[in-house]
Amino acid sequence: MTMEKYTCKDFPVTGILRIPKKFQVILGLQTGRCVDIAYEEKMIFIRRENPKSFHNKRLISEKGYIKIPKEIIDIANITSEDEYCLYLDDLNKQLVVKI
Repeated sequence: MTMEKYTCKDFPVTGILRIPKKFQVILGLQTGRCVDIAYEEKMIFIRRENPKSFHNKRLISEKGYIKIPKEIIDIANITSEDEYCLYLDDLNKQLVVKI
């Protein structure tokens, strides 16, 4: 899996992450549209919505912000002291948030 690293920051207390505009364009993520958010092994995956999936759904705000569901934050045991790195996984057409 080839991934382009974008940034590493402290995880925000609010759980709101910003998706860079260039990543939105590459992945076809549009403002006001839903995305699927899934969690596996200290990684959060954000990808275009699949209406048949049972993953958490969230809307992309006008400025590219997205709220990570509280359930995922709790399950992953994420705090504001944890650092996350945002990657573009172009091959699988998704964003990967590594904790």
